[in-house]
Amino acid sequence: MATLSAKVVGKNVTKYQKAAGLSQAALAEHIGVSVPFLSRVERGQKLMKLTTLLAIAQALNVSCDALLREDGPEPHFENITVLLKGKSAEYLSGIERVVRACMEGFPPPATDDAPEDKDGPALPIGGAADGSQDS
Repeated sequence: MATLSAKVVGKNVTKYQKAAGLSQAALAEHIGVSVPFLSRVERGQKLMKLTTLLAIAQALNVSCDALLREDGPEPHFENITVLLKGKSAEYLSGIERVVRACMEGFPPPATDDAPEDKDGPALPIGGAADGSQDS
């Protein structure tokens, strides 16, 4: 079982606070704590009550999980969920199209199983590069 690290929580609070464009004073005021308290949290010297953690997560528009975990993909998934919660199906469909379009611009992650293809993408089976069928 992983242990909770005050330093990890503090580093994440600082990271998401800066990403949100909030000063330490603005975040402290928004969640109802003193600036010195928030400063000690960010330096990893102080843990907080769960209600304070939730208030920070809501103020920064991230998941509590993102504040508690070290870097990895899980906090990003949680943050995306927080950002999209309560949105309409039409809005979510549009976001999905944007994500798919963005992903086309990035190469797939390399895996240990398959060597990288340095010649570019494979052609569709029985077809030309544009996907049309040769007759």
